[in-house]
Amino acid sequence: MNHSKTCIVLSFLLAFAAIIPASVYAESYANPQLLVEADWLAERLNDPNLRIIDTRAQKDYQQGHVPNAVFFDRVKVWDTIGGIEGMLPPVDKVKASFEEAGISNGSAVVIYDDQGDLWAARLFWALEYLGHKDVRLLNGGWKKWKKEGRPVTTEVPQVARGSFKVELHPEKLATKEEILKNLDNPQLVIVVARSPKEYTGEDKRSSRGGHIPGAINLNWVLNITTDDVQTFLPTDELAEMFEQEGVSKDKEIAALCQTGVRGAHSYFTLRLLGYENVKVYDGSWAEWGNDPNTPVVAGNSKR
Repeated sequence: MNHSKTCIVLSFLLAFAAIIPASVYAESYANPQLLVEADWLAERLNDPNLRIIDTRAQKDYQQGHVPNAVFFDRVKVWDTIGGIEGMLPPVDKVKASFEEAGISNGSAVVIYDDQGDLWAARLFWALEYLGHKDVRLLNGGWKKWKKEGRPVTTEVPQVARGSFKVELHPEKLATKEEILKNLDNPQLVIVVARSPKEYTGEDKRSSRGGHIPGAINLNWVLNITTDDVQTFLPTDELAEMFEQEGVSKDKEIAALCQTGVRGAHSYFTLRLLGYENVKVYDGSWAEWGNDPNTPVVAGNSKR
């Protein structure tokens, strides 16, 4: 092939690559089944085994939602316990909330929100922690669904109460005591999903600002695109970002933020990439930063 023909072919390939839809990315994730696209969901709206969960604000749900989607109040997986914001409510209470939403152990669950799958990821983690085996997020959530002109309804579906048997996975939940015990353990990597100013302590949201000694800062927004629909970045970009910071699959990963929501987003992202030994510290900085007995580092230094 001569030089001019090579240039033409390369130009075509580059132009084609620029219009590849985000759905193609899912094929390259280590766990692609955890993230679904709008076209996948649109084909399954009436599947009786599929429970679609909308975790936006209730007023937004009432103004329009994905057909057959059930409203799920986000505070049902986020509570203030012992003065600490962001804790998972008692397991029996969370189980009852899942059942009220029509979720059974055999249900396939797809969750969405309108914040880059931020709160959807918190619910995803809670379901996995309680042992649900088929839970997924809608890539781009409500914003992408609307932008693509997908069907919208204000009709509230009537769903039968589910039957959910809990099989707790304690390895998916990090605690303050566990992290304190392993601060010098090179096998534990603490991923802080807060903003850089929260990490350094400039933005103080607890009695003390800063971060846990040794923790690395990877703001949750780095997991998604910067456009208005906020879809997950392709696997190569995400994998490079985490690996460059030493977040490798052979390590134990504890993700946290201020109240365990942004940390859950990083948890989901790592699960999508194939990380198996990853957990959420739901107490997060609301607990650690308000405890005068826990060590804190301010500034950009890790230790």
